[in-house]
Amino acid sequence: MERLSRVLFLSEDGFKIFLEQLVSSKNVIAPVETDGCFEFKTIKRAGEASLNYSNTRLPPKRFFLPQREVVFKHDPKKGTLHEPLGGFEMVLLGVRPCDASALSILDSILLKPPNPDPFYESRRRSITVVSLSCAKPGEECFCNVFEAGPVRGSGEDITLTRITGGLLVEVRSSRGQALVDVFKNLFEKAGAEHLEEYGELSSRLTREMNSRIGIARERLVRLEETLDEGFFQKEAQRCVECSLCSFTCPVCYCFDTEDYLEKNIYMRAKGWDTCASPLFTRMASGLDPRASRVEMFCHRFCHKLSRIPLAFNSYGCVGCGRCVSLCPAGVDIREVLKRWG
Repeated sequence: MERLSRVLFLSEDGFKIFLEQLVSSKNVIAPVETDGCFEFKTIKRAGEASLNYSNTRLPPKRFFLPQREVVFKHDPKKGTLHEPLGGFEMVLLGVRPCDASALSILDSILLKPPNPDPFYESRRRSITVVSLSCAKPGEECFCNVFEAGPVRGSGEDITLTRITGGLLVEVRSSRGQALVDVFKNLFEKAGAEHLEEYGELSSRLTREMNSRIGIARERLVRLEETLDEGFFQKEAQRCVECSLCSFTCPVCYCFDTEDYLEKNIYMRAKGWDTCASPLFTRMASGLDPRASRVEMFCHRFCHKLSRIPLAFNSYGCVGCGRCVSLCPAGVDIREVLKRWG
C-alpha cells in the first residue's frame, strides 16, 4: 500500500454526521457488541457501531481471507470454468492499529510477486480500512514490541485518534483520501493544539507499553539457533491442540484445499488450516516430518518470529494478545519474547 499522510480534524458532531452518512451510502463493517463481546459485522445503522471497546474477540481477517471460499467451479458437461466474482466495495471502520498492521504483513506475504493471491488482492483493493487508536491498551497487549500500535498501524487507509473535542484524522493512502473527499465539508485542517495533544497521547501510550515488555527484536530471528529444548518441552505439554491461537490470530494465513462434487459440478474450495493441528504435516503415506507436539509447538513460534521475518521482512505477530487471553491452557507467547528477545 502506498504511504502518504495528511492530518485533519473531525469534531464530535462532525463524526456523528460522518458515520450516519457513511452507513447510508456505503457498505460498512464495524465493531458490534453481542452478549458482552465485540465482533466485526456489517451495520445498517450508525447506532449499531460500538467504538468504545478494547478489541474484538476475533480479528477482521475473515473479510480478506474468508474461513472458507470457493476457488472455482467446473461443469464437465458444458466444459465451462467459473471463477468467483471480485470483492465488493466496503469500509472497515474502527479497526485497532494492531489488526491494521496485520494486513500490512499479509500484504507482504500474499501480494508478493510474481504470484499474488488474486482473491486476497481483490478484497484488499475493495475494502477501505479506517483504524481507531487505542486509548487504553488491554493487559494482554504487546503491540509495541512489533511497532504495530497502539496509536497507529501500518496497513490502514485512515487513522482516527480521539482527542479533546473530536478526532485527529490521518489520511494514509489515496484510498483514504478518496473517502475523505466524499465528506470533505466535515473535515478541517488540524491545528497546533490538536497535533500537540496527539503527540502527548502517543508518547504516554508508548511509555506505558514499553514499561510492560521491551525486547531486541533482532535477536528473535536467531530463535532457532538458541532454542531451549527444556523450555519448549515443558510449554508444549500444556498445549491441548485446540488451534485457537491460530484461528484468532490476525496474521496466520495457512490454508488447505478441498475438491468435491456438488450437483454434478466439480468444486474446489480453500479454507483456514493451522500448523498447530496434529494433522497439518501428515502426508498421504502416513509420513509426518513434524510428528511430535514439541516440534509443532516450536515450529509455530519459530515461523512467526524467525522464518517470516527472514523471508518477508515482517514479523508474523502484531502483539494483539488474543492468543494470550483466549488460550485455555495459559500458553503465553510473551514468555518466548522475554526469554529470547
